[in-house]
Order: sequence, then structure tokens, then C-alpha cells
Amino acid sequence: MSLARLGRLIGVIVLMFGGAHVSAAQDAPAPRILLDQSPRAVDYQLRRLSDDQLLRVERRDDDQRYRPVYMAILLRAGLPRADRAEALAALARLSRASPVAVLLEALGHVPLDDQRPAEGLVAMMAEQPIERLRGDRQIAIAHLTQPDVPAPVMRGALAGLLAGGEPAASVWQLADARPGAVAALLQALSAFPPDRLDAMTPALGDRVEAVVRRTTADEPARVAAVQALARLRPHATTVSILAPLMAAGTAPDVQAAVIAALLTLSDAAWAGAPVDEVVTRVIAWLEAVPAADRTGVAATDAMALGERLAEALPADRARTLRAGLRALGVRVVRLETRPEQVVFDLRWFVVEANRPVQLVFVNPDAMPHNVVIGAPGSLERIGTAGGQMPLPSDPGIKPFVPDLPEVLHATRLITQGNSERLAFVAPEVPGEYVFVCTFPGHWVRMYGVMLVVPSLAAWEAAPTVPIDPMTKQPFASQRTE
Repeated sequence: MSLARLGRLIGVIVLMFGGAHVSAAQDAPAPRILLDQSPRAVDYQLRRLSDDQLLRVERRDDDQRYRPVYMAILLRAGLPRADRAEALAALARLSRASPVAVLLEALGHVPLDDQRPAEGLVAMMAEQPIERLRGDRQIAIAHLTQPDVPAPVMRGALAGLLAGGEPAASVWQLADARPGAVAALLQALSAFPPDRLDAMTPALGDRVEAVVRRTTADEPARVAAVQALARLRPHATTVSILAPLMAAGTAPDVQAAVIAALLTLSDAAWAGAPVDEVVTRVIAWLEAVPAADRTGVAATDAMALGERLAEALPADRARTLRAGLRALGVRVVRLETRPEQVVFDLRWFVVEANRPVQLVFVNPDAMPHNVVIGAPGSLERIGTAGGQMPLPSDPGIKPFVPDLPEVLHATRLITQGNSERLAFVAPEVPGEYVFVCTFPGHWVRMYGVMLVVPSLAAWEAAPTVPIDPMTKQPFASQRTE
């Protein structure tokens, strides 16, 4: 049996075990919601529930009283897509309306102070059957022509038109005629996979680039255009367009969007790009950021980008640039999951003893994951103890994080499409600390080493590879395939 096939087999076993564990935890008594109260009171009760509690609330798709429960599930950003799809279907039956109309209604309820639910709802709109979207074309257009239509609704309607086969150039013209709709259209593009974007690039690429270059464009549209251009044209030319926008004079939100967009580009997209120039620009940008603000999202993203790009440069130059980056702020490590593989993208990373670290954990996988950092040699103890824990009823408790002295730091359980930043100071004592996902069954595959060294500069001059805590052999590579 090949290693790849064995890995897939272990992954299936892990998913089965983890799913059974969570199902058992969900057998706990369902929270009681007083549905005969005012709509505001019902909404208040539902908002106070954790994700797990909300999914255990009684609901029936043949009783109008349960409509608020289904709407709460549909609007809860952290819930699995399958549960939100069930809520969408139930609301369509209860309302005797098209799922397209239900999604647009839900987008109208997205809170102004938390736009995260809109991401999932727009993605669900883009995934509707093309025949349904074509049949409901007038529903989308009617919402776009309403006065004072909320931005998330515009975004969903425009995504529905694009996914329904409306020519991209026609959708752009429709958006261009309405204030704020171009930004909504550009934001809607994030709901489409790369192959669908490829088909839109001929019609939209030049238009999007023009918004990026237009200094008079409104800020939300320009921010959205920066993000969209990196997805439509993920190659070196886009790097050359975006990198100069980090210079002084560009709006801070646009600069932050540029950094985030460049961070999403694959290694292939950087082939032929002026990497050294970009890292130099990143350092200059960071130098202009007040020291107190260098732990913010944009600054830590910039440091992560600079560290990543330095890997592609000659060793001497990389050391010089990394020294410049580290003199300006914390050590930033970006850690992601590999979809459907139950592994992290990094097997190990290096930090300097007693220095600040910010771990940016991103989960594109359909399964929920966390990151727990533990003492050297604690992998099995932490993984086993975490996997035996039931889901907590208290939303303030981090699921599957055991109360052990070996546990140093931990994220929450992160669902698909979400992320968390974990800030901490590296241990004073150098050594091979572990990081692991403690969702039931995951720890046997989903682990790595945080190598703590006395001096990063000295380590980079004579690097060593840590030992895999499972195989007891040096890691073969730093990144997983």
C-alpha cells in the first residue's frame, strides 16, 4: 500500500472517529427556547447559544414558529455548510419561496458590525443550480433596483446573476449604474472557485485593474478590486501592480488589502516577480507603522509575507531582510490546514526563545480544527486527553483543550473558512515543543514541532531539522505536500 493511500485511509478512520465523538456529545439535552415571545426576545435567546447548542434546538420545517431557529442557523457564520443548507431548504418550504429569495432575505439581516455571515450566504447563492438562478433572475434584479438596498444583498444578487450565466460584462454594467454596487460585485467574486473566475477574467480583468489603478475610486471599491485582481490574475504582473500601493499616500485600508492579497498568491504566482523589491517595500511600510500598531492584522500579515518571500532569496540576502523584519515586530507564523488530508501545511517552524510570536491559523478544510501548543514530549498525552473530552456547553470554553500543565497555548476550534490569531511569548527554554490538533482522532496525523532556539540569526546560519515526535526521525521536509 502506498504512503498516499495509507494516509487517505487513516484520514477516513480519523473522520469517522471524530464524527462519532461529536455526535455522542450532541445527544445532550436540547436548550429550550421560548418561541411565543416577541421576535426580539426570541432572537436574543438564540444569539446567546453556542454553535453546538443552536444545532440542538428543536425545529420542524412544517411549523412557522420554528422559522427564527432556521434563520439563526442560516446566519451563524461558524456552522458547517450542511447545517446551513438544511436551514435554507426549511426556510424555503416555510416561506413557500425560492431559496434565492430566502438567501437575499437572510443577507438583509446580516449585522452591520459583523459581515462574516455574508461570506457563507453569498457562497451558497453561487452554488445554487444554474436553472434555479436563471429562473429567479428577476428576483435578483428586483432587489438590486430597490432603494437603499444593503451592500450584502447587492453582493448576493450580483453573485446569483453571475452564477446563473449572466454575461460578466453585463453584470458589471448593471453594477456600475448603482452606487456601491461595483464594490459589492468585486466582493462577490470571492464566492467563486478559480475555474469559474478564469471564465470571467476576459470580461472583468481589465475593469478590475482599472479600479485598482484609479486613485479617485471610492475606497471600498478599490479595496475589493485589489482582492479580486489577485484572484483573477494570480501572477507576477499583478504583483508589480499591487506592490507600489504599499507606498505612502495610499489609503491605509487599500494598503492592508494589498498585503492580504499578496499573501494569498501561490509560489507559482511569484515566479518572475520582483521578490526582493517587494520585501524591501514591506519593510519600509512596516517602518512607517507606529510601534504600538505593529501587532495589528495588517502589520502581522506584512511580516508573514516578508518572511515567506525571503525564503526564495539567496541565503545571505534572506538573513539580512529577515533581521530587518524581526527588528520591527513580532515573529509571525502562518499555519494552514490541507483540505481533506487531516494535516497542517507546516511540519515544523522556528521561533526565538522569550520573544513575541503571533501564530495565524487558517482553516480552509471542511472539518473543524484547532492548534494546541505543548511542552516537549507531550504530543500523545495532550492528543489523547483532548480527544476524550466532550463538547463543552459553555461557549467560553475552548473545545478539546485539556487542562494539563503541558498545554501552553491553544486556539478555539476553527471551522471552514475561518481563522484565529494566537499571540504569545515563546518559552525561555529552547527545545522541540509540539503543536497539535486535538479534535478527536486528529492528533495522530495533525501535529508538528515548534522549534525554540536561543537565536534565530544563529540558527539560520547553521540550521538544524527537528525530530518528528511520532517517527523519532528528522522531518524529511518542512512543508506537507
